[in-house]
Amino acid sequence: MKTFLTINIILLILSACSYDNAFSRFDISPMRAKSEESIISSKIYNETDIVGVVSYVYLNTVNSEKYQDSEYFYIYLYAKDTKAQISFTLNDVNATLIEELEVNNKFIRLTDSNVTWQKYYFVKFAQQDTDLTLITKIANFSSNAILFQKDD
Repeated sequence: MKTFLTINIILLILSACSYDNAFSRFDISPMRAKSEESIISSKIYNETDIVGVVSYVYLNTVNSEKYQDSEYFYIYLYAKDTKAQISFTLNDVNATLIEELEVNNKFIRLTDSNVTWQKYYFVKFAQQDTDLTLITKIANFSSNAILFQKDD
């Protein structure tokens, strides 16, 4: 009887902990969860080294009600050469709007990246009917082509 009671007490204690997991301690909004799922990063290389790292959040999938008339991206990047010219193309078309943002901007809640050594951009492109191929250029060096699939 003592063994039965001891085993039941141990099982009761262990089952009380089973509802918690590593993610239950985080308070992540549904929009933040969508954003974290959609972040894509790429390194930008010159002939021998990495010259930058860029990360993209496709805002149309994160908040489709607000971002629907064009293609919108929240982009943050690190470039070794802080004075290098930066450009973005979507399906070989330049951005219609590139807005450089402060470190503490309205999109910071979508990611956990808010460091002073990165640059942050809100980028808008014309509406596209096909899948999206996004490329970032730092000086004369390009990121890999990043593919975003359009929702049908």
